[in-house]
Amino acid sequence: MIPVLSVGSLKTSGTTTLALTLASVAAAADIPVVLIDAARDKDLVAWAGKGQHNTRITVEAAEDEAAMERLVRAARRRGDLAIIDAGDTAETIRAAARLSDRTLIPVRFSPLSAYAAIATECLLSSEAGKGRRGRDWAFIASAITAIPSRIARVVETVIQQSPATKINCGMVLRAAYEAPFLHGGTLFSLADEIAPGLDRARAEAATIAYECGILGNVASRAPAEATQDFARAA
Repeated sequence: MIPVLSVGSLKTSGTTTLALTLASVAAAADIPVVLIDAARDKDLVAWAGKGQHNTRITVEAAEDEAAMERLVRAARRRGDLAIIDAGDTAETIRAAARLSDRTLIPVRFSPLSAYAAIATECLLSSEAGKGRRGRDWAFIASAITAIPSRIARVVETVIQQSPATKINCGMVLRAAYEAPFLHGGTLFSLADEIAPGLDRARAEAATIAYECGILGNVASRAPAEATQDFARAA
C-alpha cells in the first residue's frame, strides 16, 4: 500500500471528490485514513461536519506546509493512510507532493483540463529532486462522460506529451460520488434511494483504489499502452 497520496491539479478537476472516494474505499477495507484538507474551499472539513462518516476516516485541515508535514508524519508513525487534497493552488500542490509517495493529477475530458494537467505535471517535474525519494505522480481520468471523438483525440494528444504514469481506469460522472457531500456518509454507507448507482460507483471506486496503490497495486505500465487505455476510458 502507498502510505501517502496527494491529489491536485492547477485547474479544478474533482480533486476533493477523488480524495474522499479513495478514503472511503480504504476505510471500507478497514484501513485507517487521515484526510488532510489543504484545499482553499475546505469541502472535506464541511463534509466531516455532517457526521455519519466511517470512524476510520479522520479529517484534518492544513493551512500551510508545516501543518501538512506534521499531519503526514503523525499518520506515518501510526501506520495510517494519509490522503492530501491539495486543490488547485501551485504552492500547495508542490508542498503536498514533496510529502507524498504518489501524487494523482485528475483530468476531466476537456482540452482545458488536459492542458492544466500537463502544467501540473511540469510543476511536479521541476521538483523531481526534492521531497521523498522515489515519489512519483500519475494522471487519472475524473468525471468521465460520453464525449465527441474529436475532443477525446485532443485530450489523448495532450496527455501523450507527458511520460508520467496514466492510471488505466477512472471515475465516471455519477451522482453517487457527489452524494456524500450533500448527505454525509460515504459511498459505502449511503442508501440506494439517496444515491442511485451506488453499486457501480463502489465497484469502480475499488478498482481505482487498487490501481492507485491503496489496495496493493502500483500502476507501472508502458506510457503508450497506458495512454491508450486512459483515452479509451472516455
